[in-house]
Amino acid sequence: MKAPFPFLSPHECEKPYTVTEINEGIGFVLESENTLVWVEAEISNFRPSSAGHCYFKLKDTISQIPAVMWRSVVQAHPFKPADGMSVAAIASVRVYRKGGYYQLEVHKMRPLGIGALHSAFEKLKQRLQAEGLFDPDRKKPLPESVKTLGVITAKTGAALQDIIKVVSRRAPNTDIILRSVPVQGNDAPAEICAAIGEMNQHGLADCIILGRGGGSIEDLWAFNDENVVRAIYASAIPVISAVGHEIDFTLSDFAADIRAPTPSAAAEMAVADDRENRRYFEEVSRRFSADIHLFFIAARERFGAVIRDPAFKKILYRISESRMQCAMLHERAIRAVSYGLRNFRAMLSGNAAKLDALSPLAVLSRGFSIVSKSDGAVVSDVKQITAGENIQIRLNKGSAGARVISTDGG
Repeated sequence: MKAPFPFLSPHECEKPYTVTEINEGIGFVLESENTLVWVEAEISNFRPSSAGHCYFKLKDTISQIPAVMWRSVVQAHPFKPADGMSVAAIASVRVYRKGGYYQLEVHKMRPLGIGALHSAFEKLKQRLQAEGLFDPDRKKPLPESVKTLGVITAKTGAALQDIIKVVSRRAPNTDIILRSVPVQGNDAPAEICAAIGEMNQHGLADCIILGRGGGSIEDLWAFNDENVVRAIYASAIPVISAVGHEIDFTLSDFAADIRAPTPSAAAEMAVADDRENRRYFEEVSRRFSADIHLFFIAARERFGAVIRDPAFKKILYRISESRMQCAMLHERAIRAVSYGLRNFRAMLSGNAAKLDALSPLAVLSRGFSIVSKSDGAVVSDVKQITAGENIQIRLNKGSAGARVISTDGG
């Protein structure tokens, strides 16, 4: 088979090639010989498709290469491949011309064991779980209302844009505070821990979303870091972990208060849909207005029926009669009280005149006097006094002191 184009130096090219022609040429070179290879590697970023094919990467400690197993091969295999699994595979090198990359087309595969990263993941998970860092009872509920949402992710990542779109649609009045951090690489764990600490120290948010897009186990490894897990666990602000896609799991997911399958889903969990709240309020208001209107209509109808009822008119007549009787009794009571008071006043005047006639003071006014001893005892018998004794004489007007010269009688 002849190559579709010769590889020439730039000064030898007479016409430019299209991208398709270049990819065809590369495919011809790679696939012209026997490209069947036997490779031992670790599976990463394993993703089965709805059509039954499986897409993944085969990697070692330095490099990785895309790989695919078609549905017929998957169905013929006795085991299910998974992330972190070490395998031996027989594959062909193929060029995906439309995408401009090459991949391994796996024909057969057998497991060799668990990969190093997957093994480290499981060991750390078991240790932290034993410490209670994943305990469901320690997880905090999300606040009912989020006024400020904290987002910890890369400012250039798709995760941030997905969160902004959801929040803008559902709750446009919610503020978003971004703490941009690297989401992979050696510096990522320390930056993520610092961001969580700053959010808590300054009380910047009601809820935190920690997230990034999907990737291989190496890409997501910063979210398996022990310090990151402990920072999430220690956060007083509820944390939603939205790392990777639905099939990706990290230790941050287990430590967070809630795990979301995607950043978009995390935003939907964090903020309530204001449109739905408005629709609910409008519906409740409409029902309340309708119920109040019906209540007053019914009350007016009942009132009209009552006042038209003959029994009600009879009650009104009885009330009117009772009111007239009360007025008559009131007048009678006033007259009786007035008559009683006049009689009592006349009787009181007569008794006062009698008392006045019997009063010693009235006797004194007629020229008589009252004689009393020095101790105040009234003298009514001459035997009560002796010659030379001082006495007191009470007259109608005033009194006088005297001394007994002599006594006679008795």
